[in-house]
Amino acid sequence: MGMIFTFSIMALTAAAMLLHMWLEARSCDLKQDDVELMNLPSAFDGTAILYISDMHKRLLKTSDIEMCKGKADWVLIGGDIAEEGIPWSIVRHNMSLLSSLAPAFAVYGNHDKKAGSAQLDRILKDSKVLLLQDKTVYLQKGADQLRLVGLDYRSRQSKELLQNLGHHDCTIVLIHDPLEALALEVDADLVLSGHTHGGQLVLPWFGPIFLNRAYRGVASGWFSLKRNKRDIPNGKMLVSRGYGTNHLPLRLGCPAEIHLITLRSPASESPDQ
Repeated sequence: MGMIFTFSIMALTAAAMLLHMWLEARSCDLKQDDVELMNLPSAFDGTAILYISDMHKRLLKTSDIEMCKGKADWVLIGGDIAEEGIPWSIVRHNMSLLSSLAPAFAVYGNHDKKAGSAQLDRILKDSKVLLLQDKTVYLQKGADQLRLVGLDYRSRQSKELLQNLGHHDCTIVLIHDPLEALALEVDADLVLSGHTHGGQLVLPWFGPIFLNRAYRGVASGWFSLKRNKRDIPNGKMLVSRGYGTNHLPLRLGCPAEIHLITLRSPASESPDQ
């Protein structure tokens, strides 16, 4: 009898934990950050970016982005828009909803390549989301402009694209994999990436359970990033935990997130800068 009671308690505990993880995978944190960029043109001070990555097969809820309506000047999408076998209606819904907020730009991640880039290309075009496949565009505010570089997953042109950047031009790089950004001499003020899902299942003191060791140092959050070897000032890199899930439809200690990033000019500049 005692063994049956113990087994019942264990089964209920396991069921409660699975329910908690399932619900956490369907929640979302809206992270709002002010980010100072060294070379930000004055007209861009106070402008905002909605950044989202790794949606996979998750349907975007209007309630998760409603606070960003009227606040975001641009929407940037950091890859893994889809995955193999996904209903294309989900991707259409997600892309249309995001592009309705502001001009939207996207790069591909590893799962997008497997899902079928030809179909994704059509959906992005129909949804008015501009795909940046090793492409540079310029965002305009008045007479000022900001460079946005989108690097394809496992790009062979990334070094060439980044080497052509001006030393003092404000540049944002959109790239799916943070290790790819670290492997390059990224001449950028801001790098936006994802891919890691923050580890997705994270235990206190132990950290991410299944995350590859190579990514543990950049699992999620903000990191300093030198613009290049000549510079003392650092750029910044964001690694998002993403919106969807990979493999298991569960999260633990690592809720999904969307970012509303407000760009700021430095409050003050020292003579050394």
